[in-house]
Amino acid sequence: MSRGEIPLPDLTDRFHRLGEVLVGHDGLWRPAPFHVPRPAWCERHPDLAGHLLGLGDEGVESLAGDNRALLDLVGRFVPGLRELPGLIDLPRLETHPQARDARSDRHVPGRKQAQIEAFAAGVGEALAPVLEWCAGKGHLGRWMARRWGLPVTSLEWDGELCAEGERLAAGTGQIFARADALDPAASRYLAGRHALALHACGDLHLALLRGAVERGAPALDLAPCCYYRIATPEYRPLNPEAGLCLSRDELHLAVTETVTAGAHDRRQRDRAQAWKLAFLELRATRGVPRGATFKPVPAAWYRLGFAEWMRRLADREAVSLPEAPDWPGWEAQGWSRRREVARLELARLAFRRPLEIWLALDRALFLARHGYRVRLAEFCERSVTPRNILISARLGAEPG
Repeated sequence: MSRGEIPLPDLTDRFHRLGEVLVGHDGLWRPAPFHVPRPAWCERHPDLAGHLLGLGDEGVESLAGDNRALLDLVGRFVPGLRELPGLIDLPRLETHPQARDARSDRHVPGRKQAQIEAFAAGVGEALAPVLEWCAGKGHLGRWMARRWGLPVTSLEWDGELCAEGERLAAGTGQIFARADALDPAASRYLAGRHALALHACGDLHLALLRGAVERGAPALDLAPCCYYRIATPEYRPLNPEAGLCLSRDELHLAVTETVTAGAHDRRQRDRAQAWKLAFLELRATRGVPRGATFKPVPAAWYRLGFAEWMRRLADREAVSLPEAPDWPGWEAQGWSRRREVARLELARLAFRRPLEIWLALDRALFLARHGYRVRLAEFCERSVTPRNILISARLGAEPG
């Protein structure tokens, strides 16, 4: 067995044990403090709630960006979580990206190019002609065609992206196939191919996994993304004995970590959350449950100021307003709630990576049960992308 490949029994045990821990502590991560001012876990774990509510702004920001520190903190107050770090730990690949071709790569944003280089280095040697799944403009496929000297077919449904990709691919061994990855017929492209997908979302990468198994693709390398982009209200695990059910909102929790937001974006995010929380509080006084959802708010409304923003949202959502609303008071209440939410939400955020690892294990175990040798690893630092899990699968027994 090659270095890093996980035997089927080990995959099975890890998947089931991680699922058991998640189910056993779902009271910490299913309730969203945005909708539930004091989740029930605050009474069960008062020391944890008190510690989080007492954090300063810098401590909140630091913990929100450090999965391991956050999990260690919550584990101090909830002993049953102390085994989670071992269950979610993945090896980091020692990759050596090739030198860039500045002229050829000038069309790719810097962060995306860094992700492509790290992913390609983690893939290693191509075992067959390459199929790039959900290619967009084919940046990954073009890199592979140029660096490996192999034919690459890039599958993409958007005709404009295909046309632009073909223009950029001139002089390489890359061609485009216009097809919908969600159409079962698209799986025919996987036969005899080494399939690659960097940050394919939800149903798109699930279609890749099922198609690869159906067509017997000899190799597959996938970095999943946006698990919540599925057509069904709940996620249906690929392994039917899984005891964990996840809604789309809970799937979204697995990918909430970001590393790209600047100070301006964070301020806008905080303001949007405070104003929405103010609306939820006002709406609750009119008899509407805090958990009732509402459609996204147009970005242009935020430029109108708090009072007009609230008036427009209340009118759209058919919420009656008091005769003389105390707008400064409601806004202050929204900011107070945002401060609480940011702290209590940390208990929930501690489960981001465990949920993501469980989802990756579900995919890896599905492939292993269909005859693939599977490796799970991190292909880059989280500063390059938090969606840094690489699922590598090779069909059949190891050669030799």
